[in-house]
Amino acid sequence: MSDNFKIMDSFEEYDASDNPKIRRKRRNNKTIAIVVVVILSLVIGLCVFLGSNAIFNPNGKEKETPTSIQLDLKNENVDILYHYVTYGTRNKRNDKFIKNSSVTIKDFTNEEKLYYALQFAQPEDFVFSKKYNDKEQKIYNFSKIKLDDYIKRFFGDGVVYSTEGTLTYPFSFRINGQNVGIMTYSQTKRAYETVFDGLQEDIKSTDPIEPYYTKLVSAEQNLDNSITIKEKIIYTELEQNGDSYMLSVYKDYNKASIIERKQNVTLEDLKKNPIKVDNYINNCATIEYTFKVGLSNNYYFASSKIV
Repeated sequence: MSDNFKIMDSFEEYDASDNPKIRRKRRNNKTIAIVVVVILSLVIGLCVFLGSNAIFNPNGKEKETPTSIQLDLKNENVDILYHYVTYGTRNKRNDKFIKNSSVTIKDFTNEEKLYYALQFAQPEDFVFSKKYNDKEQKIYNFSKIKLDDYIKRFFGDGVVYSTEGTLTYPFSFRINGQNVGIMTYSQTKRAYETVFDGLQEDIKSTDPIEPYYTKLVSAEQNLDNSITIKEKIIYTELEQNGDSYMLSVYKDYNKASIIERKQNVTLEDLKKNPIKVDNYINNCATIEYTFKVGLSNNYYFASSKIV
């Protein structure tokens, strides 16, 4: 033969898609294939989820998003803030947060605002005015700017207080051998003219027991950066009955909810087995203190409640 034989030359090209029946069949096959792929994907995804959940969450419970971070009780912020609310002049704690079921900034009297703010005062805050009173006692100026700073440190920004009247305050330090400051505000000097007159030593209790006992138990930082400090507390009462006593332990300041009562307790018993909050830790009350972050990024007292 003169020409090479080619197989394809003996046939005409034919497009099967031109057949309507075949086109429908192909579309149906594609649809079925897609459905199968989707179902297989869902089954595989479900298996992966169940397998992962079984591995990482064996109890079958959804993990809750943590709302706070526990802080070490020796954390610097915790230590500072706890001292804020447990402060007291003459080494005796004030009972503001102990006897009130809830306290917010609006619950403080003007005198109480000054009381808690002046815990931050330092000897160098009192500047000798080079003047003396009629008793030849030195007059010191305590700047209102300094007091404003201390007020904000405890109560936050925007707290209002009055400078009227005279304040007598036993400080934790001495100036000229005296620790009782008598403070009167001078509008012209914008400062408290202060004379140190008197010495008050720390209070030392001679009672067999204290009216209450406390223990710092936890601190946490919340999602809004506020800090909550929790303190356990019990309230006590000792009634003498001849040569012995009746000891009552309560969970409230008004002594309406009793935890335990012991008869025929002696003073020797109290010395050998002193009262401890730990002995009543699951039944006693809890004081919760909340501190928030102010404009200057410092923590201040926001509220407290007894639960």
